[in-house]
Amino acid sequence: MNLRRDRIMYYTGLVLLLLGGPGLLLGTFAHDLLRVPILGTQYEGFGWLNLIALASGLVLLLIGSALLALGLRGGVLSEPEIAELSKSGGSGT
Repeated sequence: MNLRRDRIMYYTGLVLLLLGGPGLLLGTFAHDLLRVPILGTQYEGFGWLNLIALASGLVLLLIGSALLALGLRGGVLSEPEIAELSKSGGSGT
């Protein structure tokens, strides 16, 4: 069902967007601000650990935005899908 696919894409995009945005900020700045010694103690420089966190957060943010936009376009229902929704008590609009 197209509507179900769009709904899954929307919620997957929303989750990835929510993970990517804060992950982008927390991943790059938490290491420096909190002085957490994860794989090194380069707190002042924008090191390789920060670049990995920045890149992964950016990828999640972009994929989430794309899936969210694709999920928002809505599904086009065919006649059998409308009949199935009306039998189950769902709205046909």
